Amino acid sequence: MTDSYLYDGPGEADHLAACPECSAALALVGLPETAAEPPPTLREAVLSGARRRRAPAALGVASVTVPYAEQVALMDDLLAELSLPQWDAPIARHGTVRDLVGHLAANDATVAAFMGLPGAGTAREHRRWRDQAGSLLERVSRAGEVLLGVEVALAGVRPARAPLRQAMIQRTFETWTHADDIRAATGRPPAPPRDEHVHLIAEFGLALLPRALKGARRDVSVTVVLTGPGGGTWTVPLSRAAGRVATLVSADAVGFCRLLAGRRPPDTFPYAAEGDPALARDLIHAAATLGCD
Repeated sequence: MTDSYLYDGPGEADHLAACPECSAALALVGLPETAAEPPPTLREAVLSGARRRRAPAALGVASVTVPYAEQVALMDDLLAELSLPQWDAPIARHGTVRDLVGHLAANDATVAAFMGLPGAGTAREHRRWRDQAGSLLERVSRAGEVLLGVEVALAGVRPARAPLRQAMIQRTFETWTHADDIRAATGRPPAPPRDEHVHLIAEFGLALLPRALKGARRDVSVTVVLTGPGGGTWTVPLSRAAGRVATLVSADAVGFCRLLAGRRPPDTFPYAAEGDPALARDLIHAAATLGCD
């Protein structure tokens, strides 16, 4: 059967009624004439796989929805594996795994409300988080490139606003961070994001770094070299009047993202610096305050 027939020809029921050869072939292979009811778990399985692999049509939108979709799918799979006692496993900063998932849903709700989505409701933590994350992903995937530039409130203890594009990277970042928190609490190994997603997260944190620095604003720039998977080189102006590069800081890319999340103590974080050592130290300490806890 040709593609043109599939798209332009009569429906299959009409064709079967008029074509004895196809009717005989259908009877020969023993296929039912009506489709069977799909199993109730099929929808969630398909959605979970789609979130991991989906590619929205607009490249600009895909650049932030694909990483988030992947982390949502991985968190969804992780939570589905947990035993009942593991939901009560203790987690620093948030009490238990159950409390942590509630915290993640509350932070996602900031962006969900901006996108006009209803509240997460009162369902169990896993379903409440997953349903809201899925709705957020679908809504942003349908949004245009222009909407990604509209400013929204970021999650976290430091009040800040940034374009929706950055907020979606933050949602990716926090979902990964808290999934690793759960893995650690339940005896599972950590799982860093894809290299290109590590790069996005690092870039997101570096953009916030000037605002996180305490003390007088410095009219200089810093160069940050992140090595390993997801690495890169960025020169970050610390003020509008920034001039010369005062220091160069280098560190591991994934480790730096964990520092940004507040999961690596700044006093023991391994990095190398050239130039102003005090400024380098201030940058590392400021980076450690940018998490969403």
